Amino acid sequence: MRKTVFAVVLFGAAVWAAMAQNPPVPAAPPAAAPGAGRGFGGGGAVRSPEVAADGRVTFRLRAPNAKEVFVNAAGQRLALQKNEQGVWTVTTDPLKPDVYFYSFAVDGNTFSDPGNTHFKSNYGTGGQSMVVVGGNSLWAIVAGVPRGAVTHHFYHSAVAGDDRDFWVYTPAGYDPKRRTPYPTLYLAHGIGDDSNSWTENGQAHIILDNLIAQGKARPMVVVTPLGYGNAGGTANAMGQNMLPNYARTVLEEVMPQVEKAYNVSKNRADRAIAGLSMGGAEAIFTGLNHLDKFAWIGSFSGAYVMWPRENAGRGAAAPAAAPPTAAAPAAPAAAPAAGARGGAAPGAPGRGGRGGGQSLNPTDIAKNFPNLDAKANAQIRLLWISCGTKDGLLGVNRQFMDYLKSKNVTFTYKEYPDLGHVWTVWRDSLATLAPLLFQPKGK
Repeated sequence: MRKTVFAVVLFGAAVWAAMAQNPPVPAAPPAAAPGAGRGFGGGGAVRSPEVAADGRVTFRLRAPNAKEVFVNAAGQRLALQKNEQGVWTVTTDPLKPDVYFYSFAVDGNTFSDPGNTHFKSNYGTGGQSMVVVGGNSLWAIVAGVPRGAVTHHFYHSAVAGDDRDFWVYTPAGYDPKRRTPYPTLYLAHGIGDDSNSWTENGQAHIILDNLIAQGKARPMVVVTPLGYGNAGGTANAMGQNMLPNYARTVLEEVMPQVEKAYNVSKNRADRAIAGLSMGGAEAIFTGLNHLDKFAWIGSFSGAYVMWPRENAGRGAAAPAAAPPTAAAPAAPAAAPAAGARGGAAPGAPGRGGRGGGQSLNPTDIAKNFPNLDAKANAQIRLLWISCGTKDGLLGVNRQFMDYLKSKNVTFTYKEYPDLGHVWTVWRDSLATLAPLLFQPKGK
C-alpha cells in the first residue's frame, strides 16, 4: 500500500484537491482570459475579489484588450467597467454572509478569476472561483482565534479499487501525547463534491475553530473521507454497492489509519459520523448499522434515495435516481394537499412523500436497517436530522422520520424554512450539531 502524507495548515485559504481515478490528478490552474494579465506585473497587482465590511464585493480583472467583461456571482450577471489601465471593475450591493462562487465572462468566454486561489471543490473537475462574505457568521475568520491544521492523506483503497484521499482537521493546540484522546467526527460530503469540499465549500475548519475558541464545542478531530464507495467517483455513485462499500472504506481503511496516526479515542462514545445529501445517507447507513462504532449520528438534507432498494423490474437491489447536487439543487417541493402522504409508486422517483421530492418504500428502509428498533436508543447518544423546507429531499427525510417514530427510535430534527439543497443549510447544520457532540450524559 502506498502511503504518502503531507500536511497543509489552512488559515481560511484551503487547498483545492480534486481526485480522479488511478491515480489522483491535481486540479488545473485557473485559465487566464485572452488579453488578461495574471494580476502581477505589467501594471501592478490587481486585487480580486475584495470584501468590504458591509458585505459589498469588488471584482477586478486586468484585460486591456477585452471588449466586454461580466461576472456571474450571487445569482447575478454584473457588467464590469474598464479604466485607463485596462482593469475592469464592478462592486456588488451588500451580500448576506455566505460563501459565493463566481466566474468571469470575457467576450463570451468563461474563466476563473486569475487573481484568486480559492475554488469551489468538485470531484475530478476544475471549480469556480470562491469568495467568503463572513460577517458575524461562524464561518468567518476572526482575528485572534487560534487556528487548527488540516492534513492531507493519500492511500490505496482495496475496497473501492482506486487511489484516493482523506483530510484530517486537528484543533488548535492539538497534543499528540495528551492523556485523554480526542473524540473524532467523520464528516461526509455530497454527490459531485470531493473529500476537500467540507473544508473549501463548507468552511468546516473555520466553524470548528470558532466554536472551540468560544468554548461551545469540545476540541475534536474531524476526518473527511472521499465519499464514493466505488471507483470512478460520480460516474458510479448510483452503483448497487456504493453505500455499503463506502461504509467499508471508512471502517476498514480510513478509521484504522486515523487511529494509528492520531491521538484519538477508540471508544464508540467518542466517535461521530455525519454528512450532507449523499453523505447524510452514508452517515445514517453507516452509523445505524454500526452502533458498535458510533454513538453520534447526523444527517443534513439526507439523500436517502441512494440507499439500496428493491427494483421491481429486475428484482435486484438498486438505488433510485441520483439526488441533487449543490450546483444543481432539487426543485422546490410542492405543497401537499391536506392529509396527503404519497405520490409516485414506492421505490421510484416521484413528487409525493410529505413535502415533495422522491419517495421511499418502508420495506426498503427495514431491509437497510434490519436491527433498528427502540433498543437502539440505549446506544445512540444523538441521532440528528436536518433539511430545508424547499429541498426536493424533504419528503424522504420526513418518511424516514416517520419510520423512526414507528420503531420508537429517538431523534432530533431541525427544519430550515424556505431553504433548499444549499450550503447555507449544511454549514449551519454543522455549526448546530458540533456543540452537541461528545457531551456528557444529561448535559
